[in-house]
Amino acid sequence: MDELSFEIGKNMRKYRKLKGLTLENLAEVLETEANYLGQCERGERRFSLDKLMDLIDYFGVTANDIIPTPCTGQKRTEKNNIYLKEINELLENCTDNQLVVALNILKSSIPFIKE
Repeated sequence: MDELSFEIGKNMRKYRKLKGLTLENLAEVLETEANYLGQCERGERRFSLDKLMDLIDYFGVTANDIIPTPCTGQKRTEKNNIYLKEINELLENCTDNQLVVALNILKSSIPFIKE
């Protein structure tokens, strides 16, 4: 199992579950086998390009939502700093109550995003 296939499968599973679909439901929509999709979700098998495009189209997402881009070392740290700066700017003029709401949203969202 390679890391890219695993990450693509993990992202596919996330969007499948968001739509409330079983592997069988999604297999029917994509006109393929549930066993194949399960293997792809677990990263045991690679998606064909056609099926990957069908998934992206069906879920209404971009390729970047399904296929992770490599981001390592210094580049990743720089990107993280840019994102954190932007988050700080968004929260800068919030009231205490607004900050509590934002924090609760993050706390409830982060585990799902990391999944």
